[in-house]
Amino acid sequence: MNVELKRLMRHQRYVIERDSAKGVLHYGSEEELYKMSPCGIYEYEQEQREAEYRALLRKAMYLALRDLKEWNHYWYELVTAYYLTEPQPTLAQLGARYGVTRQAVTKSIRKGMTVLRCHANIHLRELINE
Repeated sequence: MNVELKRLMRHQRYVIERDSAKGVLHYGSEEELYKMSPCGIYEYEQEQREAEYRALLRKAMYLALRDLKEWNHYWYELVTAYYLTEPQPTLAQLGARYGVTRQAVTKSIRKGMTVLRCHANIHLRELINE
């Protein structure tokens, strides 16, 4: 039995030395193999997960914008005008357009963004749980 074990260990050392001479690498787990692979399998899978998550974030934001438009159209117009138009208007320009001060526009945008974030988080949780 002891002789058999020594022979197996010697064979294992031989296999490892032969493989290292030929450039074969041994890894402890499959995840390490993905991380070190030249093809970038691990990075590709991670990029896929991130792309799916970004798509969920985008969908949740669109749903939240729809909710904001239904709930308070004024806040919706301010938020979309300030963040989603090119070139971005100044707060004074938005205030002049709606007949309010720059400070009132700032407060309304903050309130609108708070509601938008809350609704986006709710929709994101719903989309993830689907």
